[in-house]
Amino acid sequence: MINILRKKISFNLFLSAINSMYRNYFHVRRSQFGYIHKTARVRFPILIKGIENVFMHENTHILGHSVIVTTKAKFIMKKNSASAEGLTVVTGSHPIYIGEFFLEKAGYLDVQDAKDIVVEEDVGIYSNVTLLSGVTIGRGSIIGSGTVCRKSIPPYSIIVGNPAKIIGFRFSPEETIEHEKILYPENERISYDLLQKNYQKYYIHRHKEIRSFLSL
Repeated sequence: MINILRKKISFNLFLSAINSMYRNYFHVRRSQFGYIHKTARVRFPILIKGIENVFMHENTHILGHSVIVTTKAKFIMKKNSASAEGLTVVTGSHPIYIGEFFLEKAGYLDVQDAKDIVVEEDVGIYSNVTLLSGVTIGRGSIIGSGTVCRKSIPPYSIIVGNPAKIIGFRFSPEETIEHEKILYPENERISYDLLQKNYQKYYIHRHKEIRSFLSL
């Protein structure tokens, strides 16, 4: 009799685990999002914790096998941006205290440090990318597969690696100006001065470093 009860309890626990997985991976309703535009798409399976903090704007896409953890801060994906499979988003991190084991408070949301993660417009995120707390991905950027982003990225940059490194820009500053004239109203365009400053700082002045990194 005891063995029968044990088997029944084990089976019930198994069913509970399956139901939990189903709810998390397959039972995501659009009404649960903080905001999701009618043209935005999410492909299953996907795990979202804190779905009320996820904001997806016009023509945004997140493909399957992604994990989004936004229990205390927002994840915002702006229009015309998309992610391939395996995106990981974690808006929180756990502080470490002297004289305490990490696990003592690791599971408590009230001690979690959290900052919004923002993906600006027209960003392409390739497979298995990780975005960590407080990161802003600048407009028009391209993030290579397997990249781990711990710091914010300037507009139109191309980044790869762990930690993420800028290896170039999609366009020259002049080409970016022409690109934005076609796609954005004047009041939303990025200034030439900022584009030129970023191009010099992150690319021209680091050209030898970038070439060395790419040859590894």
